[in-house]
Amino acid sequence: MDKKKKKQKRSDRIGIACGLLLVVLAIFSIAASNASPVAGVKDSEIPESAVTLTGTADGRNGPVTVEVIADAAQIYRISVTEQKETDGIGTEAVKQLPAAMFQAQNVGDVDAVSGATISSAAIKSAMVNALTSEEAREAGINPKTFGANPIKVELVAQRADEAYVEQLKQEGGGHIQVITAANWAETYPNQYRTWKQNEENAGQTDYLEDYPMLSSLYNYYGFAFDYKAARGHMFDIDDISETARPHGKASCWTCKTPLYTAMVLEEGNAAYAKDFSEAGETVAAEPISCFNCHANSPLNEKGEVNLVVTHGYLIDGLGEDLDSIDAANLSCGQCHNEYFFDPNVEGKPTTLPHDSLESMHPDAILAYYNAPNWDGQPYSDFENPESHVKQIKVQHPELETFLGEGSPHRNKYTCADCHMGQTKDEKGKTFSSHYLISPLDNPELLEKECSACHTDLEKEVRETQAQVEARTYSIGYTLMFLNQRIAAADQEGTYTEERLDEIRSLARDAQFYWDFVFVENAEGVHNPKLTAYCLDKAEELCNEAMMKFDPIIVEKK
Repeated sequence: MDKKKKKQKRSDRIGIACGLLLVVLAIFSIAASNASPVAGVKDSEIPESAVTLTGTADGRNGPVTVEVIADAAQIYRISVTEQKETDGIGTEAVKQLPAAMFQAQNVGDVDAVSGATISSAAIKSAMVNALTSEEAREAGINPKTFGANPIKVELVAQRADEAYVEQLKQEGGGHIQVITAANWAETYPNQYRTWKQNEENAGQTDYLEDYPMLSSLYNYYGFAFDYKAARGHMFDIDDISETARPHGKASCWTCKTPLYTAMVLEEGNAAYAKDFSEAGETVAAEPISCFNCHANSPLNEKGEVNLVVTHGYLIDGLGEDLDSIDAANLSCGQCHNEYFFDPNVEGKPTTLPHDSLESMHPDAILAYYNAPNWDGQPYSDFENPESHVKQIKVQHPELETFLGEGSPHRNKYTCADCHMGQTKDEKGKTFSSHYLISPLDNPELLEKECSACHTDLEKEVRETQAQVEARTYSIGYTLMFLNQRIAAADQEGTYTEERLDEIRSLARDAQFYWDFVFVENAEGVHNPKLTAYCLDKAEELCNEAMMKFDPIIVEKK
């Protein structure tokens, strides 16, 4: 064989070898990008007390799943079992975080990997979800042991308990004297100025015009006569005084003025039993202001921000979980929650239908209302006069929605972080703005915080809201048709009362889940997963109810 042919063969072999090397490197690269790093001890060092937990969260390119082996005392192993993060960027977090969290034995103490913020957040969220799962609870694992708090907690609120109320009375010379916002203006000029800016939030939407199905769904109830979107806090007294909805008792003043809050603190349930107009003569002088969130002490003894739970029903509504929630969430959650006026208690006080974080889920709340605890019957706010469905009127469950399972931001932000925010005055002094706005109207917040995870937050928000709005309309009209169908069947006498009651029960539950979304003021963005769950349940229950009509023929009554 001549030299030329030998040289060609050698060149071919080198080419094949290089090709094979590239293939191997490509395979290795793919494997590396989809690697499932494991950090922890050997199998022989894992005790029998340990359990395997799994958590999932949304990453940059899809779901990220983390597997954790732990018991109440220690984390023994952490591994990322599923991920599609960007090679060389997100995969750096995949490689580094399991070892960092294992070494720290803590989720919260570990910083995000530089350049891989979204992937880092997904891995940490998946860890939190694993350590707060039902399996973890059954194994006696306290997520706080490992810094896996499902809800951000930086400031613990004071409680307006009996001792605190007595202190307020002593400071006021025997009665609680509310220090109004105007009286704080000189001491806190920036907070007062931005609080006054809420007068700009004067626009209103007439829901009865925008959602024609409401006159049927709320038939007979006050919201079928007048239902306008609440304006800024500065207009609370005007709105409650001018509405065409009838007022039963003074309890309607709940969350409309700090003067009524003080009245309840001082008089207890007797304040709820008063006539609406009678109470109004005393309390209709100051809109929601400083006292609601701070009582009469904006700062504590250490000079730190002092936030007080001044509404006792929230203390009862969260029970032992109260201190597991940041005080800023509690301040807003005092009023932005699902409540009812309990007819079983003298005075019919404002009451929350839950006593813990777990019982805040819509399923648990509905089960509470459906229990026969009200003269042997489920609770109802009103009975639809056409369909005779005994309905629940949900209020505005922002607290239950934002803190609910599936909320993407509850372990990182509070209501105040997103709707108040830090700003600077003309002298460069940083303070918390008391002008309550959407995060989309806060360019500084969008740039400094939101942009780390969202390339176009406004687009994402509008898309989510549009989807929720479309489903809200669709299911709302389905509910209206269902009510009309029940009313017609009742008039026709085609079905037994037993069958109609089965359908009414399904219609009641369906409207509850629908209303839980409709009256929540974020239109789905506070918790898209929980929102979708509620709308799915409403749709399923509507379909189940409709299936109990034709073609099934039931003997006449």
